[in-house]
Amino acid sequence: MRKIKFDTCIVGTGKAGIDFSAKLAQKYNLPTEQKSVQLGVRFEAPQKYFQKLIDVSYDFKLYQKFDNVSLRSFCTNNNAAYVAVENTYGDISYNGHAKKGEEYRNDMTNFGILMEIKGIENPFEWCREVVKKCQMQELNPKRVYQYKTGGYYSPSRGPSRTSEDNVVDSMFTTLDKFKEAFGEYADYILNFIDQMNEVFEFGDDWGMYIPEVKYLSPEPLVNYDDLSLTEYPYVHFVGDALSARGITVSGAQGIYVAEALLS
Repeated sequence: MRKIKFDTCIVGTGKAGIDFSAKLAQKYNLPTEQKSVQLGVRFEAPQKYFQKLIDVSYDFKLYQKFDNVSLRSFCTNNNAAYVAVENTYGDISYNGHAKKGEEYRNDMTNFGILMEIKGIENPFEWCREVVKKCQMQELNPKRVYQYKTGGYYSPSRGPSRTSEDNVVDSMFTTLDKFKEAFGEYADYILNFIDQMNEVFEFGDDWGMYIPEVKYLSPEPLVNYDDLSLTEYPYVHFVGDALSARGITVSGAQGIYVAEALLS
């Protein structure tokens, strides 16, 4: 193993390196705080239902808040909107993005409906267990299971092709599997969709890819003037290493640290 000396280190591992930053925190016994669960679905519907709102704000935000659960729309994609398959820790979940070029136009809109759930003991492990339940596919009436992929549910639509040009082959014909995996929190998602339906009037013309998840490991404590670790002031954590939720926040944290170092 080669060692490199440095005066300052910025740890920006990206989503794929969340477990790496968690291992660093454990190895060096860094003081941390637990982060709330970030779990939900990727919602999809024809763009026409949301067009008036899109004309005002392309990446619009919708919120709903309860005592220990808050919900938000996240990462809206329009015009040429595709669902992207993610494989994290061996489990399949869904995200989305918009392609460039008129040839990709499908006049669809998709966005995450994410819950932030507070008060869950061991939130990282709890979240992974819920995601695993979404992967289990029943093979026969004796309830023999195998791990496969996440799934898709719609009251009327078939799934769109993903950004990898595949079709999600795991269909949830009822909401039973979703409710079994998400437990009491499934009702929060369904209520959010019902509330949207009252405003945007898409009826049964929608679908959801299950699940969408943002894994957040315990967050190392930092000095907020430059995001340096409280125990190691020459090491700075940014982006997903510091539980940032989205590329905008991650980029802003990187700029924030760079400006602090330059000054």
